[in-house]
Formats: sequence, C-alpha cells, structure tokens
Amino acid sequence: MRRLFFSLISLSLILLATTGTYAQSAKQDMKSLVKTMNQEMMELVKAGRYEALAKYYDAEAISLPNYRAMEQGFKLILNNNNGRKNGGYKVLDGQKTTVELFVGADMMVDIGSYTLTMDFPGLPQPKVDNGKYMNVWRKDAEGNWRIIAETWNADKSPNAPAERGQTKPSQTPGSSIQAKPAEQNK
Repeated sequence: MRRLFFSLISLSLILLATTGTYAQSAKQDMKSLVKTMNQEMMELVKAGRYEALAKYYDAEAISLPNYRAMEQGFKLILNNNNGRKNGGYKVLDGQKTTVELFVGADMMVDIGSYTLTMDFPGLPQPKVDNGKYMNVWRKDAEGNWRIIAETWNADKSPNAPAERGQTKPSQTPGSSIQAKPAEQNK
C-alpha cells in the first residue's frame, strides 16, 4: 500500500511537471504564430496590399483606429485603408512587438507596441510613429485565427511640438528633485 501511494505521488508530480512544460511550450508556439502573422500583415501593409489582409480579419471585425471613427466590418476597414493609400499615404517600414499574449481555447489577445515609418503627401521626409496596439483574435470554423477587434494609438500626438532638448524636472509632491536657480546652472 505504501509503495502504491508513493508511486501515485511520483506519477502525479511527473504529470504536473509535464503539463506545466506543455502549457509553457504551447504559449511559446502561440507567441511564435502571432509574431509570424504580425510580420506577414506588416509586409502586406508595406506593399499596399490591403485586400490581402482579409486572410487575417473576420468579416465583421471592429477597428478602433487612432484619431478616427470606429470602423465596423472588414469591407469598411479595407475601403478606408485603400482611401488613404490612394491619397498618397504609404507605410515604408514597420514592426509590431508582442508584450503580452493571453491565450484561450478559441480566442487570444495580443497586446504590444509598434513602430511605423510613413510617407504622407506634403511632408518633406517620412514620419516615424511609435505606439501601442491590442488585437483580439478568434479561431474560425476552419481553425484559422482572425482579428475580431483591434485598436492602436500613438504614444505622442502628431500635432505635438517637436522636442527641442530635455526639459527641467519640476518639483512634485514627494519628489526629492530640487530645481536650481538659473544662475547656479551656468
């Protein structure tokens, strides 16, 4: 009886370790899949092939874009992307980096950061935009992952003045930083 008890405990510990390793491996596999899908989508955007993004979007997807109204349905998302492309907007380079990935049986949420280098009509040089995003994915009937909701926003407003050097820290309650009078800084 004692031997059976120790055998069952040993088997339970082995199964627990194996399950933990399997779950960790499955999450790594999903992170790798999301990284691949994000890279493929970025390549399509850089090529201006917005129609090919249908592979990654649910037909009823909801997009909550930065500085624009909500877009419901892939047809509207595609129409608006093509409108910007036809107006001269072009993504020259970009990257998405997953920071957190929450995975369920048939849904996952990818939260991360992005960097885009874009060309706009009338700008003398390309503009770099850094921000964060969230994509909600759902597995469809065929087992493909599709975005059902997305949002992103810039870390800094495009209308904010350009940085012209480091600003002096200000005194805040609880702060140990002391501002020095101007003549002491010379």
